[in-house]
Amino acid sequence: MIFALQDAGPAAARIEQERIERAAEVLKTVAHPLRLRIVELLEAGEKSVSELKELLGVTQPLTSQHLSQMRMRGVLGSRREGAQVYYAIANPDVVKVIHCIRRG
Repeated sequence: MIFALQDAGPAAARIEQERIERAAEVLKTVAHPLRLRIVELLEAGEKSVSELKELLGVTQPLTSQHLSQMRMRGVLGSRREGAQVYYAIANPDVVKVIHCIRRG
């Protein structure tokens, strides 16, 4: 079991609690309609901030704000090429969770 704390020693219980808190933080991070849409768009591969902005139909500052929050929490990764910043999924488990939710 992923979140089983029973029969665990204090160190194992602490580590498991940290994993639970990390999972909750990631879920809170993607629990926003725009961020969910960003993850969906990035499933097909990396995209630049300007590409995402156009696909989302929102401003560049708003797009960058959401991308930054997801990058800081390990959901997305980024790379710079000249003036462009490209984003991609860094945590594929997030996509798996979203797929499970879609099926429900």
